Amino acid sequence: MAQRTASGDRIRVLHVEDDEAFADLTAAYFERLDADIRHEAVRTVGAARRRCRGESFDAVVCDYDLPDGTGIDLLERVREIDPELPFVLFTGKGSEEVASEAISAGVTDYLQKRGGTDQYEVLVNRIRNAVDRHRLMRQVDRAVAALEAASEPIGILGADGTYLFANEAYASVYGLAPDDVVGTHWRAFYPDEEVDRFVEEILPRVTAEGYWSGEAVVYGADDRLVRERLALTHTTDGGHVCIVRETEPIEESSPNVASADATHPNAGDRDDPDVVGSDAPDAVGSDAPDPVDSDAPDAVDPDRTD
Repeated sequence: MAQRTASGDRIRVLHVEDDEAFADLTAAYFERLDADIRHEAVRTVGAARRRCRGESFDAVVCDYDLPDGTGIDLLERVREIDPELPFVLFTGKGSEEVASEAISAGVTDYLQKRGGTDQYEVLVNRIRNAVDRHRLMRQVDRAVAALEAASEPIGILGADGTYLFANEAYASVYGLAPDDVVGTHWRAFYPDEEVDRFVEEILPRVTAEGYWSGEAVVYGADDRLVRERLALTHTTDGGHVCIVRETEPIEESSPNVASADATHPNAGDRDDPDVVGSDAPDAVGSDAPDPVDSDAPDAVDPDRTD
């Protein structure tokens, strides 16, 4: 009895096999095992190449030995058409040499033909997994493209607090390019007092409630303090999505600007855990010298006569 997959998405497979009886048998098992897979067969590299150029397939399943070439020859041609199309080499020519050649050429999966019916179930699972993964990556690529093109500043933090993504608008808040933000810990962009507030108040609230919105002070372009309206959303993997609603420059510098400059990535140490960690020194150092030296000699009084 044919089983329908959970996704219900149709999968169009081009099967390149010169043994017509084997191709027909494979088609029968595909129909029995997964009704969402549509099996279409050709016998040669040339025919497969023409079909791939003129039509859209979700995956290619190919034998190694073919009348006008090899499965690797076809793989190379297919990669010129679609570098990411799932390509499964399903062959009776099993050897380490063939497997190595296939992997080097960029095959998605390699499966050796064997006796029995279990091989068809394995093949169906490999096809389904490869196609699902390919479709997911296309969705991710489209989502990333949309985020990158968004005019609203958007950043994504991983569970360890480092940026996994920042679009142009988000990076520009800090006067940086996206590549300079990605891989940097969020602490690097905030004065010490704000880091403490995030760690002690804001992040626990985001974790508990899933969302927070409010104001924060960050280092913007040229190390200038900027007030931002920020929204944080907790993700299932322990990270956060950060959206900056608006920014406003702070006209008067706060007293901690000079000593906190070292926490800003433009100061050169953004990857140093001693700089971006929670144990950073207070904004105004407790060891700063007293401006009045108690041991200095008394000032000379100009009215004294002695």
